[in-house]
Amino acid sequence: MTTVYIQDKENATQEFNCSDGSTGVLKVEDLTTTPTYYFKFYAHSHPSFRLTDNDFHDGKKVVIRDIMAKDQIALKFT
Repeated sequence: MTTVYIQDKENATQEFNCSDGSTGVLKVEDLTTTPTYYFKFYAHSHPSFRLTDNDFHDGKKVVIRDIMAKDQIALKFT
């Protein structure tokens, strides 16, 4: 399982680091209604994914499936 370290509930774009050394960017989309959090990893180390505001919390575990693999991600707010 890879842990993604992010700033707690920042409603702005931010870069993040992961426990496996990979990095990426978190973009907050659609602020007019319920925010959607879009995670994109640099260097294609993990598949990109989105979370709604209800699922965006410290300790959240996400399973991401794509054609090639299944990834497990945990969120850690700093």
